[in-house]
Amino acid sequence: MSTTSRRSTREAVAQAAARARPRADAPTPAESAVGRVERPDGPWGTGVVLGLLSRREPPNRMFEAIARRHGPVSHYKMAGEHVYLLSDPDLVTDVFLNRARDVMKGRGLQAARPLLGNGLLTSEGEFHLRQRRLAQPAFHRQRIASYADQMVAEGLRHQRSWADGAHVDMVDEMTSLTFAIVGRTLFGTDLTGDARTFADVLEELMSGFGQLSAIGNEKVVRALPKGRYLLSRVQDLDAVVQRIIDEHRERIADGDAPDDLLTWMIQARDEEGASQFGASMTDDQLRDEVMTMVLAGHETTAMALSWAWWLLSSHPFVSERMHAEAVELLADPSSPDGLRAPAIDDVARLPFTNAVLAETIRLYPPAWIMGRRTLTDLAVGGWDVPSGSIVLASPWILHRDPDLWPRATSFHPDRWLADDGRYDESAPGQPRGAWIPFGFGNRRCIGEQFAWTEAVLLLATLGSRWDPRLVPGSPVDTMAAVTLRPKHGLPMTLHRRPAPTS
Repeated sequence: MSTTSRRSTREAVAQAAARARPRADAPTPAESAVGRVERPDGPWGTGVVLGLLSRREPPNRMFEAIARRHGPVSHYKMAGEHVYLLSDPDLVTDVFLNRARDVMKGRGLQAARPLLGNGLLTSEGEFHLRQRRLAQPAFHRQRIASYADQMVAEGLRHQRSWADGAHVDMVDEMTSLTFAIVGRTLFGTDLTGDARTFADVLEELMSGFGQLSAIGNEKVVRALPKGRYLLSRVQDLDAVVQRIIDEHRERIADGDAPDDLLTWMIQARDEEGASQFGASMTDDQLRDEVMTMVLAGHETTAMALSWAWWLLSSHPFVSERMHAEAVELLADPSSPDGLRAPAIDDVARLPFTNAVLAETIRLYPPAWIMGRRTLTDLAVGGWDVPSGSIVLASPWILHRDPDLWPRATSFHPDRWLADDGRYDESAPGQPRGAWIPFGFGNRRCIGEQFAWTEAVLLLATLGSRWDPRLVPGSPVDTMAAVTLRPKHGLPMTLHRRPAPTS
């Protein structure tokens, strides 16, 4: 097994800082043709900065208050930049989808480049399209079907460590489980031994980068003491990722290549872009994509599942209904616990479980905010938005807008069911742009079907056997950083459900 030497803090900071610098292939904002412009109403920029730094109110709720008070387009100036917050679904669709070529990733993800490098979440232009093209085959439906059995097997293995009446932090449990799944399915590697270290460091980094990126760009991250500390912590994750890459290269050289995403990316060649980017990925490029897949492949799903267990605990009738659906489908008297393992074809046969998941990520979208930087002058909602401006849109705001959703803040999974009982994403009748948990267009999450399949199968696997309940008196609030996390964790008591009777 290959190992990597522990780099010094100075080396780690230098390498992470290099990843934060704009790449040659990244487009830069054009010089604006708009002179002095009239801007929409909005909050005092310094007040926004102080609010983000003090954390008196979760950022998601603070931005929601801004949108509700100042209308569909609000503006503030922060850290020398003009920021426009859009809260109208038509405007969000226009900028983020119809005008996608006129914008690039905003400073939030760009400031996270020390962590994510130049992976699919942060890269731009032709390089982004090339990397997406190389990774896309791993997320075709046939491949996801092959992952499904591994997802369920990991879920069954994980729940064997649970005991009736035990107290657990469900955020830790779901993070550990989804981390194991992404290691097994996408990288053919057992990551369970790294789960605790990786989860602890990743939580610290996402919280820290999320706070810093909200108030400034990557230069701010590198300049502040907290930013430099966070950069030094990236080395702990780099060591895990480099070990995975080294092990794969050794197995490929020995003729024992695992059938997974990383093997595909190591062996893939892109002759079309060879002159500009090289025919194959370097270790640095592989590192960036692995880190991106680990974050996007386990963190967001872990948070969606964590919020789902809390909502089910808070709504026992919904929990019992989801449990009944799973038991009716999976009952198997020949199995020791009376239940068979769900399979890929069962995802479509669990409409209410799908509805529970959709309603969970409507109320608690893991990717709670999106940002773009304009590359040209845009007209948005009757306002001139000059080139170089930051435009924000928040699924948290759009998904909870009472003008777009009846009972907007209520947990109501039935809204996602058609008249014939099927799960239907369009069943609520929401306008386009009001439901954007996975983004837009060529920036739509490449792993959407992977994550959805995983979450539904795990809810059915675990929910048919267990009834987790929040420990009474436990505070529950949001922590909005790179993802939307439960601020205090989710301490829950595990209750084993009785085996179904024939």
